[in-house]
Amino acid sequence: MLEDGRDLSNLITVIARFTTKGDPEAFERFFLDHVKYMRAQEGFGAHQAVRSLDNPAVYVNFGWWLGQEAFQKVVASDQFKAHQGVMHSMLEKADLDLCVNVARVNAAESAGTRGEFDTPLMNITTYRVTGDGAEFEAAFQRYAAHIRELHGFGYTDLNRSLRKPGTYASIGYWWDPAAYPKATGGEQYQALTKLAEVNVEPVKHVAWGRGGEDDTAAETG
Repeated sequence: MLEDGRDLSNLITVIARFTTKGDPEAFERFFLDHVKYMRAQEGFGAHQAVRSLDNPAVYVNFGWWLGQEAFQKVVASDQFKAHQGVMHSMLEKADLDLCVNVARVNAAESAGTRGEFDTPLMNITTYRVTGDGAEFEAAFQRYAAHIRELHGFGYTDLNRSLRKPGTYASIGYWWDPAAYPKATGGEQYQALTKLAEVNVEPVKHVAWGRGGEDDTAAETG
C-alpha cells in the first residue's frame, strides 16, 4: 500500500472518525475535496476513507503521514483551518486519534490478486490491550505472518494510539470474504483475543489515494 520506495521509518497514522448530521453524501463530497488538498502536501503518504455499514452517518479516514511534523505543519495552515470549519458545521461529532504505525501487512503471492474476486470485505478492528503491549505486538506479528499467506487476503496494518494508551486500531481488506473467518478462526488470532478486548466494525470503501495521486472511489486493488 505504501511500499513505494519512501522512508517509512517515522510513519504515523491519523485516524479521523466523523459522525455527520444532515446529508452524509454532502459531507462526503466536501471531505473528498479536502483530501485533494491534503494529498498535495509534503509528507502525506496515503489515505483510506470508509463508511460504517452499521451506521451510514459515520465515516472513518485513515491518513498515513511520513512524519508527525509534516502533519502538524499542515493542520496549522489557514486553508486546513478553513476546511475544518466547514466540516464541523456538517458534523455532529468528530474524533481524531494520532497513532504510531506499528505494522503493515501486504498479501503474499499465494494470497492471489484483487482481480480474482468479486466484492471484498473491509473492517476496522480496535484492540484494547489488557496485558503487556510488547507481548501483544509480537502476537500480532505472528498473526500477520499467518494471514498474509491466506488466499483472498488483501492488506491490514496495526496502529498504536498516542492518545489512548493500550489501544490499537487496524484496517483490513479481504478480497475474498471467505478468507476472514479462516483468519479469525486460527490460533494466531485467538492468541490476540487473550491479550486484548477486540471490536470489529464492518465498513465499506469510499476512496483511497497516495500522495500526489488522484483518489479512486472504486474498490481498492
